[in-house]
Amino acid sequence: MSQNPPSRCAPSIAAPLDLLIEMTCTRERVMIDSALLAALSDTDGVQEVRLWRLIGEADGPRFWILCGLQRAGREPPIVADQLPDDERDPLVLSSLPSHWQCFERAEVTTTVQGERHLLLLPMAGDLHTAGVLEVCSSRPVSDSVRTLLACVLRVHGNYMSLLDYSERDTLTGLLNRKTFDSTFLQATVVDAHRLYSVHDVAATATAVPERRQDGPRRYWLGVIDIDHFKQINDRFGHLVGDEALTVLARLMRSTFRYDDRLYRFGGEEFVVLLSAPDEDSARAAFERFRHAVESHYFIGIGRSTVSIGFSDVRAGDTPQACFDRADKAVYYGKTHGRNQVCSQLALVAAGELEDNMKFGSVELF
Repeated sequence: MSQNPPSRCAPSIAAPLDLLIEMTCTRERVMIDSALLAALSDTDGVQEVRLWRLIGEADGPRFWILCGLQRAGREPPIVADQLPDDERDPLVLSSLPSHWQCFERAEVTTTVQGERHLLLLPMAGDLHTAGVLEVCSSRPVSDSVRTLLACVLRVHGNYMSLLDYSERDTLTGLLNRKTFDSTFLQATVVDAHRLYSVHDVAATATAVPERRQDGPRRYWLGVIDIDHFKQINDRFGHLVGDEALTVLARLMRSTFRYDDRLYRFGGEEFVVLLSAPDEDSARAAFERFRHAVESHYFIGIGRSTVSIGFSDVRAGDTPQACFDRADKAVYYGKTHGRNQVCSQLALVAAGELEDNMKFGSVELF
């Protein structure tokens, strides 16, 4: 007696296994999210899948950010900075009440909006991975598929947590030094093929309107150094110094945009990789952070300041070459008064620094 093939509404064990293999064969988070969206949209009746993440500190303002979108019949999924401006604007928590209820209660929920059936699945995690997966379909999703999707999401969350453990600084939660090269290249070189595309007009949406971009993205790298940090450790002890580093990281997350890449390189040295349309906009972003630190009262220490040097990311740049330029700018700032933001481009134009470009072991003058 012949047996009918399984319905796409009730996938066999092969489908989730294929998804798990696809997700775990890479360490790039965007690719992991993309694999998840593509697989879930393949369920019969699904019209759209959206990946929402929560940003902001737990004890401060929090927002929803759309990190991925897959519509039926469209390949591949749209993720991260490929999303258009109007899809990437941060939304206050109250704008998606059902999503917040789903996340807060950590339970799968369903809602109906006209002819649209929404299945909301909570995504547990830390500041970088927590959120809700929204599945929009033309009819209710079966209980068996709901259970299967929930299990897949738990595996997705566990894998992302493992990546966090290996890629993030244990004290501050920022990206660590060993991930800098790969994320630098991912942000700059991988995006380079879209640099002159007339379709690449999607700005990085943010609550800071002056950093929207109406043309090709341009990256900037900043090096941040806490002024007189050795004196802080010597005077107050390393535990107080560590607390100051943790608070500084929180200020970074609350001041810079959610998609700016934030690193702790070790000790009191931090790095930021951001996109901005021009030098003035990049300087304004770093100035906002400098002012935030200067205005903050650190418990056990009092007031503290930072010196910041930044450089543009250039065609053919290596991570080390770009870092060296910004590092020279921050060194200049620390030896000329501290508590300031110094642009490497401006210092070169003023004759204060030489612009030596290095590619590998070759130095070009």
